[in-house]
Amino acid sequence: MKFSIVKESLLTALSDFNDIISRKTTTPIISHIYIHATNGQLQLRATDTEVSLEGTIKAEVRDEGATTVPGAKLLDVVRNLPANAYVVCELKGEHFHINAQDSHFRLSTLPAEDFPVAEEIAFTHSVALNSDTLNELMQKVKFSIAVQDVRYYFNGLYLDLIHQGKNINAVSTDGHRLSCASAELQTATTQELGILIPRKGVDELGKLLARVDQSITLNLGERQLQLAIENYRLTTKLIDGQFPNYESVMPNAQPNPIIINRQGFLHALQRAKVLLVDRHDGVKLNFNGHKLFIAARNHDNESVDEVMEIINPENMKLEISLNINYLIDVIKIIEGETIQLHFQDSESPCLITSQSDESVRYVIMPMRL
Repeated sequence: MKFSIVKESLLTALSDFNDIISRKTTTPIISHIYIHATNGQLQLRATDTEVSLEGTIKAEVRDEGATTVPGAKLLDVVRNLPANAYVVCELKGEHFHINAQDSHFRLSTLPAEDFPVAEEIAFTHSVALNSDTLNELMQKVKFSIAVQDVRYYFNGLYLDLIHQGKNINAVSTDGHRLSCASAELQTATTQELGILIPRKGVDELGKLLARVDQSITLNLGERQLQLAIENYRLTTKLIDGQFPNYESVMPNAQPNPIIINRQGFLHALQRAKVLLVDRHDGVKLNFNGHKLFIAARNHDNESVDEVMEIINPENMKLEISLNINYLIDVIKIIEGETIQLHFQDSESPCLITSQSDESVRYVIMPMRL
């Protein structure tokens, strides 16, 4: 195998595929990138057995062949080559040689035939929608996906087709907070279904979707999702589990919610966060008349107190404690000059909405301080 390619073309592709590979693994082959030089192009593949990426880039192929090369090393080598360098790569025996100007590298390889073969997928459903629509939905909710929760169905993002396939909800939860964003599909799928995408699949889907603004099709198998965009094809396994009935725990919106300036609230919480360094720390919110009293105290008995003007229902008095990090996460992502806080009482979940974006709903459970 021997091919030539401009550094920047190879670097862009290697960066994409290097995000997929597994760095901490007892199976060395999945820390490698599969390279097959043929017909004036390079066919590239990477997988961590959960998420797989396949793609092609143009190259000047002198001798056809295939091998696998350590992904992280190859990326670092190419990244540090001179700008616009003409890179010549050649497989000699068990080593992959990289030549560019006065630089020469030799990397070890593993046989191409040992690289995992992608299994054939029998697609049972497909969902057509705009790439921006799907990406925006995922970005609005992915921050509340659980991290390595024993309730494995919390470790992913739920896409829920509802109303005979005319609408789609993106939902995530870690058991302490819940995020939901909704959109209407341009073309109804005529069926209702739900799929659970693991966090890494969500991240990699987002990278591809952010590159285009076009109609796309999600092809769904029994346990897999596949998306083809331009010269890439991404496949991710789906989480096999029953996502909770999120609508049953969603609080009702109040007719007269508390309205508060988004940026002002965010800045006040960020100032309080200087003293609250633990991710489980909470802040007390005391609503009294048209004022919000914010108070927090850390384990060293250091404290912060602030007062904000708000728009409140008449004669409302309520004190509630919420996780400060959860609040900041929502306020950063939600749109609009103001946010709406919906409370039933101090022991019920807080619902957060926006007048500027009625498609989103965020729920935070109260805590005891």
